[in-house]
Amino acid sequence: MKTNKLYVALWGMLLCALTFQSCLKDDEEVFDKNPSERLQQYISEAKKVLTSAENGWLLEMYPHPSQSYGGYAFVVRFDEEKVYASTELVDDSSLEVESLYKMTDDDGPVLSFDTYNLLLHYLSTPNSNAYQAFQGEFEFVILKITPDLVTLRGKKTNNVMYMRKMTEKSQSYLDKMRRLIESMILSGFSGTVGGTQVAGTIDVDSRQISFAPADSEPVKAAYVITDQGLRLYHPTEVAGVTFEEFIINPETNSLTDNSGTGVVFNAVFPKGWRGYADYAGNYTLSFNGKEQVNVTLTPAEDGASYIMSGLNDKFTVTLNYQRSSGTLTWQSQKIGNNGKNEIWLCAWDAGPGQLTWNTAIGMRTEWNENEQSPVYTWKDYGTWAGYTVNSYIMWQLSGGSSAGAFTNSSWYIAGTKSCRMPHVTTMTKIN
Repeated sequence: MKTNKLYVALWGMLLCALTFQSCLKDDEEVFDKNPSERLQQYISEAKKVLTSAENGWLLEMYPHPSQSYGGYAFVVRFDEEKVYASTELVDDSSLEVESLYKMTDDDGPVLSFDTYNLLLHYLSTPNSNAYQAFQGEFEFVILKITPDLVTLRGKKTNNVMYMRKMTEKSQSYLDKMRRLIESMILSGFSGTVGGTQVAGTIDVDSRQISFAPADSEPVKAAYVITDQGLRLYHPTEVAGVTFEEFIINPETNSLTDNSGTGVVFNAVFPKGWRGYADYAGNYTLSFNGKEQVNVTLTPAEDGASYIMSGLNDKFTVTLNYQRSSGTLTWQSQKIGNNGKNEIWLCAWDAGPGQLTWNTAIGMRTEWNENEQSPVYTWKDYGTWAGYTVNSYIMWQLSGGSSAGAFTNSSWYIAGTKSCRMPHVTTMTKIN
């Protein structure tokens, strides 16, 4: 990765001064100031650089020590006391949340977002479904700082991350990112690198890319979305060529190496892949042997899910679209309340009678690959240890805990006398 050579200072120089006294014969002869004073001067100079960027900095945040969630974009602007943050993680690109920050000499020069910020702390804030959150960062050791690029190391994960000086307003950049993400349907690709055939996959949900050269083992890397394509967490060598960044062409669904090698990867879609727009329409949903109910799938406003109506006038069900596989998923979810308790439609293994309200567990579609008469079979996607999702059941929750079965007749599935849908099998398109 190319960087400006006119950097303010290197943390390695400070490490030498602070830790390895043998680096110096006589501090007073070589330096005018002691190590502590030099560190404070470094922090002061770093702050000047951070606050000088009118449009702020693009912070590419990689949570989790293994980068298993990929990277996410934040834009941060600094004044003397506050940081103003925006991010791709919310739908509103204009949303900017302010909080305090500080720069300290703890474990070297450290940039710390030390007061709560809804956006900056999102990846490090636990919730009911992720008690360790996403293991995000809010404290960073400054490794190198230049007028255009700041290199950081997360104190918890040790992940190396970058802040890049913005040349445009955050909303403009994030809007371009969002349009690219919405149009990005690459999940598999192939191409030639130095005479070697290379196949690959892109998991757009966990932001991981894998290259599989014909003559060697696969190579993997996490990535972050940019306004033009994707940037890898680290330079990655494939068949003798090192890749760092790719440009995505949504019209041709291709990846072009941005370093000038001329390498282009073209999209290859997985078996049974369906585009988002393909799912809109009316269906017959089959379950419990011969029982059927007519449902309608309507695209949601987020452009990443569908609203399924027709099970009952009192509620709808959200089906999430997975771009990497081209499938719909049906997870446990809240569908309403009865004035006392929340009403959930829970994933259910009807055999042993086990249910769960974990929102990460459910079923996904499998297409019959017939364009004229599409049929989607519902299949468990295997994240519920020891059980298989094959059904759905209404259940009451109070404070996140079970409050018993729900059997109100006004909530019955259309055409049945039950709040249960045992053995969901297929969804056949009518029109």
